[in-house]
Amino acid sequence: MEAIERAVPLPATPDRVWRAVSVPAEIGRWLGGLGPYGERRGDGRGTWILTTPSLEYVRLGVLGIGPDRTVALEWSEFGVEAPSLIRVAVEPGPVGTLLRIREEFPHRRSVPRVAREVFWDDCVDRLRFHLMEGEGGGAPRGIRTISLGVRIPVGTWLPLHRANLFRWLPASGPGYPPTAFYVVDDAGPRRFPIRRVEDYFDERLSLFVDVEDGVTRAVVRTTHDAGGVVLSVHHSQWPVVSGGESRMTRLRDVFEITWRASLDQAVRAAGSEEERHGR
Repeated sequence: MEAIERAVPLPATPDRVWRAVSVPAEIGRWLGGLGPYGERRGDGRGTWILTTPSLEYVRLGVLGIGPDRTVALEWSEFGVEAPSLIRVAVEPGPVGTLLRIREEFPHRRSVPRVAREVFWDDCVDRLRFHLMEGEGGGAPRGIRTISLGVRIPVGTWLPLHRANLFRWLPASGPGYPPTAFYVVDDAGPRRFPIRRVEDYFDERLSLFVDVEDGVTRAVVRTTHDAGGVVLSVHHSQWPVVSGGESRMTRLRDVFEITWRASLDQAVRAAGSEEERHGR
């Protein structure tokens, strides 16, 4: 079997992280909406339907919850494919907790490996944010994550489609993918290299932006509901260098102002597109 593995340091206590990965109400905050489907036995085993941001549903079989802070799962895409085997383990780390995730999956499957890698990276981002939000959750010290969102009332306009992306995103390049991200402060426009771009259809875009002292990650997502499209950005992994936290905090604030203006521009771009087509 092929395998995907993640070893994720989290600045929260092992007890806090264990609650987040083993209590159904908390699992829903970072992995997906968890609802009972089958019988749950006294040893923790059972079957659930999991609703995720990118999949309609997944059949999730809980094989066991161990006293050593491990969870073993069977994961079947769309509830019909041969299941993946997933193991989640919570261990003490050098600072806080080390979360280990391993997924083994059959070679024959309709969902490509890269989609699963993006999915787990997004889950880890949501878990970090959940731990930061929770009361007494061991929120990490350092640079705050940028988390913003707007609603675009034009449900047919796709902000992350390549034909629309450069109409609102402050990025440039010879084509797609973009190679530079721009912010504007008192010194004027500043250019930051984009080291890597990961996309998943028109639903999610990850930009790895070099801010000189390290590479940050901005994840832009779209979700659809009856009111249109919700466009959100989650910009995290801000580096803190010795003696430079105040400088990096100021830079982070400039990025937040830029993201706010960009999301507003996306709403305007969608409106102008609607007017152009006479809707």
